[in-house]
Amino acid sequence: MKLRRISTRSGTALAARHEPTDTWIDLEEAQHTLGGESVGSDLVLLLAARERGRDRVSSLMDAAVAEGVATVRDCTPLLPYAPSSLRCFLGWEAHWIRAAHQMVRTNLPAAAPFVRGYETLTRRTFPALKPKASFYDHPAYYTGNHLTIVADGAPMPWPSYTQALDFELEFAMIVDRPLKDASSTEAADAIGGFVVFDDFSARDVQWEEERKGSFGPVVKTKTFGSSLGSVIVTPDEVLDRIDRLDASVVVDGQTWSSTSTRGLHWSPGETVAYASRGEQVYPGELITSGTLPMGCGLELDRWIEPGNEVVLTIDGIGSVSNVVAAQG
Repeated sequence: MKLRRISTRSGTALAARHEPTDTWIDLEEAQHTLGGESVGSDLVLLLAARERGRDRVSSLMDAAVAEGVATVRDCTPLLPYAPSSLRCFLGWEAHWIRAAHQMVRTNLPAAAPFVRGYETLTRRTFPALKPKASFYDHPAYYTGNHLTIVADGAPMPWPSYTQALDFELEFAMIVDRPLKDASSTEAADAIGGFVVFDDFSARDVQWEEERKGSFGPVVKTKTFGSSLGSVIVTPDEVLDRIDRLDASVVVDGQTWSSTSTRGLHWSPGETVAYASRGEQVYPGELITSGTLPMGCGLELDRWIEPGNEVVLTIDGIGSVSNVVAAQG
């Protein structure tokens, strides 16, 4: 099932997509018009209701379509909900390795021939350009800034302190029930929805924070902004094939990358379970996958500029689109 938040005369409401007719139904208006059991207006609570909640929504949509009421005509993208936290994981070894090689070529060009020679001779990745050892032992993440997430369709601010703004194609998972020290099975069962996520990054700042910072390359590199798709997809549609979804990056109508979620190192359940190790994870927290291989400008060595429209899509989940604003 696909859900989103819409603008109404009284504020906002939840809408669901009626698949047989390819229309969006205002659940609040349908409820008011048709009566019956309430589906509520809280996205996380509705996701937590799982099959029972989806059945109520489906019945309400069928009745609304039959009566010709509550059809949504304005689907202006909005943030589907306000995440209570943001945990950003590293999901793909291939992304890290390609990005690290490009960082070296850009910032230490004299070292690039040595790296290339080592890899040609040994047929192995240069050790310093692989993820650190903990990535292979358990999922790895940093805590992002959930307060600077912008909506699908909103301008993405360009921070004044960077000359190298970049996008990152990811999916995100919404936790809809409390967890602590969960197994991977329990954690997978606590994922209420999936959405496309763009983790914008300041690459020149990342290089400096990696080399000189006390807290690693994810402080000012990452905290200024990210964006969230407007459509949430429930796990029954994608969880069992989350590592087999095609994806793309399109900038100003031109395809920059065609990629996929294949090669995901840790499953969604393992990822969320690690977040819950020794601490409480609460409903409403947003947990991201990390960047898909070839899902960022750094790996592609193609760079966005002010005025570019960046559209990131993952088949089966949706998309997120933002126009890059002028440098602040």
